[in-house]
Amino acid sequence: MIPYDGLLFFYIMALFLVPAVVLGLTNRSLKRYGLLFTVVMAFVVFNTWEKRAVLLAFYLWETALVLAYLRIRKKNESRPLLWLFVLLAAVPLIITKLGGIIPTFNFLHLLGVSYMTFRAVQVLIETYDGLITEVKLFDFSYFLLFFPSIGSGPIDRYRRFNDDLKETPGRDKYIELLKTGIWKLMWGALFNFVLSSLIYSAWLAPLPDSGFLPTVSYMYGYTFFLFFNFAGYSLMAIGTSYILGVNTPENFNMPFLSRDMKDFWSRWHISLSTWMRDYVYTRYVAAALKGEWYKERRTASYIGYVITMITMGLWHGLSLRYIVYGIYHGILMCINDVLDTRWKRFRKLKRENLPSVLLVFITFHLFSFGLLIFSGRLF
Repeated sequence: MIPYDGLLFFYIMALFLVPAVVLGLTNRSLKRYGLLFTVVMAFVVFNTWEKRAVLLAFYLWETALVLAYLRIRKKNESRPLLWLFVLLAAVPLIITKLGGIIPTFNFLHLLGVSYMTFRAVQVLIETYDGLITEVKLFDFSYFLLFFPSIGSGPIDRYRRFNDDLKETPGRDKYIELLKTGIWKLMWGALFNFVLSSLIYSAWLAPLPDSGFLPTVSYMYGYTFFLFFNFAGYSLMAIGTSYILGVNTPENFNMPFLSRDMKDFWSRWHISLSTWMRDYVYTRYVAAALKGEWYKERRTASYIGYVITMITMGLWHGLSLRYIVYGIYHGILMCINDVLDTRWKRFRKLKRENLPSVLLVFITFHLFSFGLLIFSGRLF
């Protein structure tokens, strides 16, 4: 069973959300029931004992690493040791991605492994930074396995998530959360089951497999299909989170109104792009500047963009199309940075009415072509 896919899933989820609603409306904490809900729904979705065993093994592995590093960090501030733990935490994700191209590694299938791995890695990095000094087993378990966003995100942050757990919303606030949650679930269902399905069946499916004009048409259709499909899943995940009293962050903010690629990545898959910014780009650039790796300071930023976007591509998979997709966006971000820093007129154009419309048009097409690469239709 796939989360948010089919009436049976929604029926089961609705049944197990009823106690959460009762608790919220009676001014009681949702924390303990939220973890119970996560465990029950994971048991339902991971519907074979083999899948459940893989999930349990993943949970034990990541939890052991986080708790072990928390203790070690108090005595050892070694950066290489942090990266060792990060690498170990990423092992299940690496094996899963390798399984897509090497049959020998095709033994680990775990729904949501990418999102859950990034949650664990984030805790390790912030533990090294001293931002996280205590990790309670209950809280971390709930955060790592949080069911509403287990399959398709958004990627939350441990400290923000933990702040929600500490708070009992109260009846009035919970009523607002409940209303917003239901509204987001409805919009998500509209996006995913109606709009994206219509785009696929009426637009993408009838297109020939080759040809210039069909490929151009596919580029536009795939862009809108992926947006409504992914944004729909994100909205349903966020809506379910709200019903459980957790303010999971938004993942999309009108991305097709972006005026350049930097603006775009602050609006599309926001939780992933900001994760990459904070834990890949910023850390690489800071290390490069501190170590004086390059004569020109901007070089660190440009290389940081390329590394970050390639990492994002590899996060989706190890196929050539994902790598090229990452390189493509890394180059676009470098060009964007050059325009921002070396052409003063560019910033003014983004604030002017007619030029900004043209920039929105260009940005949309740059991203759409990137998705055409991502889709695998070109190669």
